[in-house]
Amino acid sequence: MKKIRLGLIGAGERGANCYAPYALKYPAEVSFVCVAEPQSQRRDAFGDAHGIPMENRHSDWRELLDKGYELDGLIIATQDREHYEPAMAAIEKGYNLLLEKPMAETAEKSTAIVEAANAKGILLMVCHVLRHTPFFRAMKEAIDKGEIGKVQSIHHIENIGYFHFAHSYVRGNWRNSEETTPMIVAKCSHDTDIINYLLGGKKCTKISSFGSLGYFKPENAPEGATKRCEDCPHNKSCMYSAYRYLEDRKQHRNLKDIIMRTDDNDKFLSYLLTTPYARCVYHCDNNVADHQVVNMEYEDGVTASWQASAFTMEIIRQTKIMGTKGEIEGCIEDDRFVIRDFATGNEKVVNVHTPKTLHSGGDECIMESFTTALRTMDEESKKYSAELSLQGHVMAFAAEASRVEGGKVIEL
Repeated sequence: MKKIRLGLIGAGERGANCYAPYALKYPAEVSFVCVAEPQSQRRDAFGDAHGIPMENRHSDWRELLDKGYELDGLIIATQDREHYEPAMAAIEKGYNLLLEKPMAETAEKSTAIVEAANAKGILLMVCHVLRHTPFFRAMKEAIDKGEIGKVQSIHHIENIGYFHFAHSYVRGNWRNSEETTPMIVAKCSHDTDIINYLLGGKKCTKISSFGSLGYFKPENAPEGATKRCEDCPHNKSCMYSAYRYLEDRKQHRNLKDIIMRTDDNDKFLSYLLTTPYARCVYHCDNNVADHQVVNMEYEDGVTASWQASAFTMEIIRQTKIMGTKGEIEGCIEDDRFVIRDFATGNEKVVNVHTPKTLHSGGDECIMESFTTALRTMDEESKKYSAELSLQGHVMAFAAEASRVEGGKVIEL
């Protein structure tokens, strides 16, 4: 088996901790030979973990591309507005890419990336990990077998989770669409993509959306609340208090690790109180919607609806697919879904074996898909290329435009 040589641009949570561990788990199949990351601590932690020589650790992605490494593929996992430039430069140099979603901060730039890759004849895959999970692959197989007849409608719910939303979309990197992308793009292009995947690539023809920033704003702050948690009189009672990063390790562990990877609580807390993650959630510079619903019409009259909300306890995705002969319903985090047959009333439970990794095994599975595609470069291996991902991006940007314009129906 050919050993795949990869490079990484962006050694943050997604690049270093979600995708790259595949190389440590299967070192005979794939290895990272170079990395570009501006933060020295992250750069060296990644380089040490993967045995990358110091001369192949770069602070700027331009340095990495200028070295002309012989790579089978390159992963770009930078921040949203830092995708377009390195992606276009890497495509120009002929590198096959696995690109973190969203591809870029506009539909136009996302389209340009896909067109450039097609013109160059290289492989471009986007990190829409849901369709690589065993759960949704099994669900798609049941649909393709005709077990519920012809699909007529899909309803999908993205339960973001109250604390996760506060962390990422109020205090964190994706809080302001002027600096990154709208929540419906940054978080939920996964969801438009999975609906498109389940429908076998049918084209969405119309889309509309409603939603707003309803809660995380100054008028909803408790009386006397200050702008930071460390000097706030409510810091022991507020459910969004930064101190809760320490209290509930099961629920908040992943978020805590993003801020600072340490088991020393005193050290972590001292650092936390200097960061944006200790800001009051009611006094941030956030502007993205905290709840949003999207309505879609597809070819052949198929309809779909989905909603995303900050105001949930669990961080889960729920999906219901309604066909002419039956229905499928399940939650990816449960590793199972139910198929109900209208004619007989029978229910069949499909249990799915899911790797116990982040995103229900999707991160590991997309790395397997990417490296397999790099190894074979046949048509079957390219079935997850970027064209379908681009459709989901365009839909997400259109949904945000509709929301901003008061729910206007946008024809695609």
